[in-house]
Amino acid sequence: MARHFRIRARLTHQELGEKLHYSAGLVGHVETATRVASDEYVLRLEEALGAGGLLAAALPMLEEERHRGMPGRVQVFVVDATAEELPPPEAAKLLRRLATSATPPPGIRR
Repeated sequence: MARHFRIRARLTHQELGEKLHYSAGLVGHVETATRVASDEYVLRLEEALGAGGLLAAALPMLEEERHRGMPGRVQVFVVDATAEELPPPEAAKLLRRLATSATPPPGIRR
């Protein structure tokens, strides 16, 4: 999901890393799920990319990944909606559902 917002902002890994004060390598590792992002990283990313609360809504899932000890690949589906159309509680609910299902719900595209 982070990649979607980075591309939408037309930023490279290097440019986004500079905005966030993190390395371009870390940006790439988070996008490919080889590293689990810290809460601080996600909140900086949310602000820098104007994600409308969708990245911050993923924080509970990231906490679960940290407890597992090993990051794994997570399927991500993009929902074209504004924050008004998809309020944070609904966004969090959707993210939890998608994280446990390999098949997106009707109307959601990969």
